[in-house]
Amino acid sequence: MVRIATIINTHALKGECKLYLHTDDPATRFLPGTIFTLDTGERLKLKRFRMQKGFGYAMFEDVDTVEKAQALKGRVLELSEEELGEPGEGEYYYHQLAGSTVFNTEGTELGQVSDLLETGANLVLRVGQGKAQFLVPFVDAFIEEVDVTGKRIVIREMEGLR
Repeated sequence: MVRIATIINTHALKGECKLYLHTDDPATRFLPGTIFTLDTGERLKLKRFRMQKGFGYAMFEDVDTVEKAQALKGRVLELSEEELGEPGEGEYYYHQLAGSTVFNTEGTELGQVSDLLETGANLVLRVGQGKAQFLVPFVDAFIEEVDVTGKRIVIREMEGLR
């Protein structure tokens, strides 16, 4: 299961939930009728969704009071990998990159992807081995190859990178 959003609060009195989004594609993930699985295993069907000031606001079927919405506070909305669909050519889901082993073009292991950072301009991988860590921009200038199934990323190591 892949985390899509966390219900962080209620909004108004008719069961609307305020969401912290873990997806960069809310327009696709929050279509009316989408059925989310909660981290508890319960399933919720989306009635409607809107964005406001960087947060998502969702109404779910059978959640029609503030008390019912309050009971969902802190719950995580998830979708299975099959429900996500395949990413486009040269695109990857964060969970596909996290934990990948990073090598340079000579085949030397440099560490594992321990974190993915959004910088606004592009994604940045935090690569670590032991206490040593360095950052790699996830752009064509650095990324040579990505093998999702093998959890392997090959980078062009430039001077001063590590």
